[in-house]
Amino acid sequence: MPRATAPTPSAGPALPPGLRSTRATRATLALLTQQPGIALSEAEVEAALTRAGVAVNRVTVYRLLDRLAGAGLLRRQVDAQRVARYALAHEELPGDGLPRFECDDCHRQFRLSEGSERLQNATRQMLKALASAGHEDLAVDIAVRGRCAGCAHPAEGAGA
Repeated sequence: MPRATAPTPSAGPALPPGLRSTRATRATLALLTQQPGIALSEAEVEAALTRAGVAVNRVTVYRLLDRLAGAGLLRRQVDAQRVARYALAHEELPGDGLPRFECDDCHRQFRLSEGSERLQNATRQMLKALASAGHEDLAVDIAVRGRCAGCAHPAEGAGA
Protein backbone atom coordinates (compact mmCIF):
# COMPACT_ATOMS: atom_id res chain seq x y z
CA MET A 1 0.00 0.00 0.00
CA PRO A 2 1.58 3.35 -0.99
CA ARG A 3 2.15 5.88 1.74
CA ALA A 4 0.96 9.46 1.58
CA THR A 5 3.66 11.96 0.84
CA ALA A 6 4.51 14.35 3.64
CA PRO A 7 4.23 18.04 2.86
CA THR A 8 7.59 19.58 2.12
CA PRO A 9 8.19 23.31 2.26
CA SER A 10 9.83 24.65 -0.86
CA ALA A 11 11.58 27.39 1.05
CA GLY A 12 11.06 26.63 4.71
CA PRO A 13 12.91 28.32 7.52
CA ALA A 14 16.66 27.79 7.51
CA LEU A 15 17.76 25.34 10.16
CA PRO A 16 20.36 26.55 12.65
CA PRO A 17 23.72 24.74 12.84
CA GLY A 18 23.48 21.45 14.67
CA LEU A 19 19.83 20.79 13.82
CA ARG A 20 19.53 17.98 11.29
CA SER A 21 17.17 18.28 8.35
CA THR A 22 15.38 14.96 8.82
CA ARG A 23 12.13 14.00 7.13
CA ALA A 24 10.31 14.55 10.44
CA THR A 25 11.89 17.99 10.85
CA ARG A 26 10.94 19.08 7.33
CA ALA A 27 7.41 17.67 7.64
CA THR A 28 6.87 19.33 11.03
CA LEU A 29 8.00 22.73 9.75
CA ALA A 30 5.85 22.28 6.63
CA LEU A 31 2.83 21.40 8.77
CA LEU A 32 3.20 24.51 10.92
CA THR A 33 3.99 26.71 7.90
CA GLN A 34 0.73 25.59 6.27
CA GLN A 35 -1.18 26.67 9.39
CA PRO A 36 0.28 30.03 10.40
CA GLY A 37 -1.11 31.42 13.61
CA ILE A 38 -2.41 28.04 14.78
CA ALA A 39 -0.62 26.46 17.72
CA LEU A 40 -0.65 22.66 17.79
CA SER A 41 -0.05 20.28 20.68
CA GLU A 42 2.46 17.44 20.49
CA ALA A 43 -0.41 14.97 20.01
CA GLU A 44 -1.87 17.04 17.16
CA VAL A 45 1.52 17.26 15.43
CA GLU A 46 2.08 13.52 15.86
CA ALA A 47 -1.36 12.70 14.43
CA ALA A 48 -0.87 15.06 11.46
CA LEU A 49 2.55 13.60 10.68
CA THR A 50 1.15 10.06 10.85
CA ARG A 51 -1.68 11.04 8.46
CA ALA A 52 0.97 12.47 6.12
CA GLY A 53 2.85 9.17 6.13
CA VAL A 54 5.74 10.26 8.34
CA ALA A 55 6.30 7.46 10.85
CA VAL A 56 7.28 9.05 14.17
CA ASN A 57 6.71 8.22 17.80
CA ARG A 58 5.57 10.50 20.59
CA VAL A 59 9.03 10.95 22.13
CA THR A 60 10.58 11.86 18.77
CA VAL A 61 7.91 14.50 18.14
CA TYR A 62 8.26 15.92 21.65
CA ARG A 63 12.06 16.18 21.33
CA LEU A 64 11.82 17.65 17.83
CA LEU A 65 9.34 20.33 18.92
CA ASP A 66 11.52 21.12 21.93
CA ARG A 67 14.63 21.49 19.72
CA LEU A 68 12.82 23.65 17.16
CA ALA A 69 11.51 25.89 19.95
CA GLY A 70 14.97 26.06 21.52
CA ALA A 71 16.40 27.09 18.16
CA GLY A 72 13.86 29.90 17.91
CA LEU A 73 11.95 28.47 14.94
CA LEU A 74 8.86 27.63 16.97
CA ARG A 75 7.07 29.44 19.76
CA ARG A 76 6.07 27.26 22.72
CA GLN A 77 2.90 28.34 24.52
CA VAL A 78 1.19 26.63 27.43
CA ASP A 79 -2.60 26.76 27.31
CA ALA A 80 -5.09 26.92 30.18
CA GLN A 81 -5.01 23.10 30.54
CA ARG A 82 -1.20 23.24 30.82
CA VAL A 83 -0.76 21.62 27.39
CA ALA A 84 2.26 22.87 25.46
CA ARG A 85 1.34 24.11 21.99
CA TYR A 86 3.73 25.07 19.23
CA ALA A 87 3.46 27.60 16.41
CA LEU A 88 5.90 29.21 14.03
CA ALA A 89 7.90 31.93 15.74
CA HIS A 90 7.78 35.47 14.40
CA GLU A 91 10.55 37.99 14.73
CA GLU A 92 8.47 41.01 15.78
CA LEU A 93 9.42 40.69 19.45
CA PRO A 94 11.40 38.27 21.58
CA GLY A 95 8.99 35.60 22.74
CA ASP A 96 6.65 36.71 19.96
CA GLY A 97 4.93 39.38 22.04
CA LEU A 98 1.86 39.29 19.82
CA PRO A 99 -1.40 38.92 21.71
CA ARG A 100 -3.43 35.81 21.03
CA PHE A 101 -6.87 34.48 21.88
CA GLU A 102 -7.29 30.90 23.06
CA CYS A 103 -10.69 29.22 23.02
CA ASP A 104 -11.48 27.37 26.26
CA ASP A 105 -13.64 24.85 24.37
CA CYS A 106 -11.82 23.93 21.15
CA HIS A 107 -8.34 25.18 22.22
CA ARG A 108 -7.72 26.88 18.88
CA GLN A 109 -5.52 29.94 19.12
CA PHE A 110 -5.87 33.08 17.05
CA ARG A 111 -3.50 36.02 16.75
CA LEU A 112 -5.06 39.34 17.65
CA SER A 113 -3.89 42.01 15.25
CA GLU A 114 -6.17 44.90 16.15
CA GLY A 115 -4.34 47.22 18.54
CA SER A 116 -1.23 45.05 18.52
CA GLU A 117 0.99 47.90 17.24
CA ARG A 118 0.54 49.89 20.47
CA LEU A 119 0.89 46.74 22.56
CA GLN A 120 4.12 45.82 20.75
CA ASN A 121 5.54 49.31 21.31
CA ALA A 122 4.73 49.12 25.03
CA THR A 123 6.22 45.63 25.20
CA ARG A 124 9.42 46.78 23.47
CA GLN A 125 9.80 49.58 26.02
CA MET A 126 9.27 47.14 28.87
CA LEU A 127 11.79 44.66 27.44
CA LYS A 128 14.32 47.45 26.87
CA ALA A 129 13.95 48.59 30.50
CA LEU A 130 14.36 45.03 31.77
CA ALA A 131 17.39 44.41 29.54
CA SER A 132 19.04 47.65 30.68
CA ALA A 133 18.56 46.43 34.27
CA GLY A 134 20.59 43.32 33.35
CA HIS A 135 17.81 40.81 32.82
CA GLU A 136 18.40 38.28 30.01
CA ASP A 137 16.52 35.72 27.89
CA LEU A 138 13.31 37.73 28.11
CA ALA A 139 10.09 36.44 26.57
CA VAL A 140 6.57 37.83 26.43
CA ASP A 141 3.37 35.81 26.23
CA ILE A 142 0.08 37.69 26.14
CA ALA A 143 -3.02 35.50 26.00
CA VAL A 144 -6.72 36.23 26.28
CA ARG A 145 -8.93 33.23 27.00
CA GLY A 146 -12.63 32.68 26.43
CA ARG A 147 -14.94 30.98 23.92
CA CYS A 148 -14.41 31.61 20.23
CA ALA A 149 -17.34 32.69 18.07
CA GLY A 150 -17.60 29.20 16.54
CA CYS A 151 -17.97 27.53 19.94
CA ALA A 152 -20.12 30.26 21.48
CA HIS A 153 -22.57 30.36 18.55
CA PRO A 154 -22.28 27.04 16.65
CA ALA A 155 -25.74 27.31 15.08
CA GLU A 156 -24.75 30.57 13.40
CA GLY A 157 -21.69 28.97 11.83
CA ALA A 158 -19.51 31.71 13.27
CA GLY A 159 -15.79 31.26 12.98
CA ALA A 160 -12.62 33.25 13.45
